[in-house]
Amino acid sequence: MQTDTPKTELQKAFEESGLKYHELAKRVGISKSYCYKIINWNLRVYYDVAVNISKVLGKETTILFKEQEKKFKQ
Repeated sequence: MQTDTPKTELQKAFEESGLKYHELAKRVGISKSYCYKIINWNLRVYYDVAVNISKVLGKETTILFKEQEKKFKQ
């Protein structure tokens, strides 16, 4: 089932990486469920976790998490 909601930069980068949730979670040092929630629910995330996710995915932190940043400023 697909939704009409556009994908976030984080979701796009995750899909492009070819990693599974448990693989990314292990590399970042977080649980699989927390990883899933960060990617799919725009969950608030600690800066160091965001940086680690960005490093693993090979993208800039500010680009991957810009949607979350907008949400926090409201």
